[in-house]
Amino acid sequence: MFIASARGRLREYLLKRSSEEYPIDALADKILYRAVGGEASEARTAGVDGGIGVVRLANGHQVILARAAAVGPDFIEREFVADVASVDSSSLPWAYLVIAESLAGVRALERHGVDVLLMDGSLYAKVVRLVHNLILAREFQNLYYVPELATALYTLARLLRTARERGARLVFVSKDHSYKLLKEHVIFEKLSERWSDYVFQRGLQWYSVLWIRRFRKELLDKYKMARSYDYEGARLLALLITPSVTDSELLARVLPEGHYTVPMLVGGCDAYMNYKGLSTVEKLVKAAEDRLEDSLIFRLKDQFSQNVVEYVREALEEVPKIYFFYVRLGRDDAPLLVEVPADGTKMFDGASVKAFYPPARVEYVVGLLARQYRDPLHYNTWLWYAHSVASFKGSQLSEYAVYIKNMAEELGMARRVKMAWGL
Repeated sequence: MFIASARGRLREYLLKRSSEEYPIDALADKILYRAVGGEASEARTAGVDGGIGVVRLANGHQVILARAAAVGPDFIEREFVADVASVDSSSLPWAYLVIAESLAGVRALERHGVDVLLMDGSLYAKVVRLVHNLILAREFQNLYYVPELATALYTLARLLRTARERGARLVFVSKDHSYKLLKEHVIFEKLSERWSDYVFQRGLQWYSVLWIRRFRKELLDKYKMARSYDYEGARLLALLITPSVTDSELLARVLPEGHYTVPMLVGGCDAYMNYKGLSTVEKLVKAAEDRLEDSLIFRLKDQFSQNVVEYVREALEEVPKIYFFYVRLGRDDAPLLVEVPADGTKMFDGASVKAFYPPARVEYVVGLLARQYRDPLHYNTWLWYAHSVASFKGSQLSEYAVYIKNMAEELGMARRVKMAWGL
């Protein structure tokens, strides 16, 4: 309770400061929201969460441990991935976490007839980060592990396919997030009403043009010019460029408790991929193939399937667009980010999409999350249970690390566990 109270006071201070410096209230008319409702449902629900443990060995190698748990009304499914990594990479442990969580989710769907599967984290963030690592990996640390990153994308796609084939609904929920997608979109809407400029149109289509140096410089130049003749426009540009104001800070002031934002339909709107013309599956596969060839030069002793590129293609074809929205259930709560796959769509179909989509039917999901809410800490019953099962304790991490290290020494091999493509 002390932590929740301190967090609330800090948020109140930051919001007061932000409202004085930036025109947050001026964006309220662009952020549409609805009251939380939804009928009671007997849907069979489960939650999936995971944890990562990394232990550095004296020889510079890392023991990477990733485990996940799917927890439902009458079952617990666990998944465990372990590896000894000889090359330091920040992306590898996270990729293994995606693999473990996806496999646990697949088991829950296949073995226990789950109707709604709640996944911890953002689907859009997972897909974009994995794709970025596949097409942009230039650092040796990430380039070395391109096959494992491709495996993570493929396994995530398998989860999506399994849910679709079984008629189950996947719901991705993020409590801790730092998106600026909604904030940037409504600001660009406001700016487009004041000035006609192609940069603003790009901002309405892509997320986030601030990642592109050319657009970032243009926006800064416009801000400097606007200060002399358009004070409100300059304040909007300052709010746009300020990284500390995220969707969460914006909605904490604008979105009332017991409400959720009108969903946005979000597809392949990543600014970098669109700016480089990598907006279709074929172009993304070609870029990933080049990176894979570079990676395998360092992995001559490892055996990988010859169909890795086709697995990447299959995964990219499977990933759908998403309904992206926020739910605020309590007065002192930060809004939850919720993402629901949009049936019958593909994220990478050659057209960037990022727009409010009022026809999206998400009342069922919102009502379900509201019924499972307990308090700011236990924001969802099943995800909290899954987190409790999957999280590492310090003593467990040490035990696992000693076991893996001893096994590696006995067998005389650096890498103990390989993820097979025939998952």
